[in-house]
Amino acid sequence: MMPKIHTVCLVLMVSLELVASEVLTEECLSCIRQYKTGGSPLCNIHRGETYCSRYIITEGFWEACGSLGSGFVKCTSDDWCARRCMKVYFNRFASRCAEDLKKETYQLTCGDYIRMHNGGPGGCAQGSTEAAAKEVDRCMAN
Repeated sequence: MMPKIHTVCLVLMVSLELVASEVLTEECLSCIRQYKTGGSPLCNIHRGETYCSRYIITEGFWEACGSLGSGFVKCTSDDWCARRCMKVYFNRFASRCAEDLKKETYQLTCGDYIRMHNGGPGGCAQGSTEAAAKEVDRCMAN
């Protein structure tokens, strides 16, 4: 029998994934991957920060998604785990992004999610993430 706390956590994780699943379609994830330069599935270091996977996931991003899988490199090297991490991360910060953009959470676009990816939890309020949003939304329109 599963303890109550584990059941609650499992239900919460599943419901969080359902919120972003409408926007985080295969098409959206493909556009994010293309924007992130189609990154290597291997890990690299840029400006002192390690990032891994085709989605350019940093260790801080991975920690914010709940440290899924059996380690940073293993999770980000596995496409399924990396995508799941992104969905959990985006759901965790979607309400903040929507508030910053004066939208409802269900109105967020794939471009809004790349703003969170590039700028962190407050990325939707940063002007520096607008170009990425436009490029990803343009990809989604094609």
